[in-house]
Amino acid sequence: MSETFADLIACEDALMFVNAAITSTGQREFHHAPGDQRLSLGFLHDYTLENYREVYAAALALDVNDHNAAIIIRNLLVRSADADAERRRLEGRLIARRLELMPRQRVYRLFRELRRLKVNNRRTRAIIRGWLEARADPAFDAVKYRNGVKTAVRHAHVQPGGELRGFLFDPLAAKSYETPILDQWRRAHYEKGALYELPYTVAEGFAAKHRVPREVFLERIAPPA
Repeated sequence: MSETFADLIACEDALMFVNAAITSTGQREFHHAPGDQRLSLGFLHDYTLENYREVYAAALALDVNDHNAAIIIRNLLVRSADADAERRRLEGRLIARRLELMPRQRVYRLFRELRRLKVNNRRTRAIIRGWLEARADPAFDAVKYRNGVKTAVRHAHVQPGGELRGFLFDPLAAKSYETPILDQWRRAHYEKGALYELPYTVAEGFAAKHRVPREVFLERIAPPA
């Protein structure tokens, strides 16, 4: 096979993968059945990672959707040993930048997946620590995504500072918290009124706990007109 022909095949392979990573999510809006779509997408990820790792990692800098970005990050970290030190450093920068752009709930889901897969190398721990340390409002995350934060700090061997450690691992032991949102969460266990100070999805759980009628909850949680 000539070098030119081989280069052409590589370009076509890269283009096919990037196009799929931009458009494909495995959801029902695609022509294939959902299972077939995921199988096809999974094959493209495995094939591109195996044969064109540099292209695979560089896709994180393109407009690939969050679903595929999470798969790329997971696969790069799972196959970390396949790259040399310089390549790992470059991938680490690409991963860190992409994580900054992804919705927090998807990032925490990715961290749970890495823990499930027992991917706990030094690079993975450093990436998780860096992302957690960059959170603008860690207390908000601790309330809204508490299980995700707990999983991440355990997996990356992070020691949360201030009141966060106690809140994450024994939240009701404290009689009060100085951080307002943490104390609102604590009070919401005992006071119906406190739940309306919390993020919607968290407040919804407390409303069910206190048996607040749905229409009452929706009326009171709605922002002022």
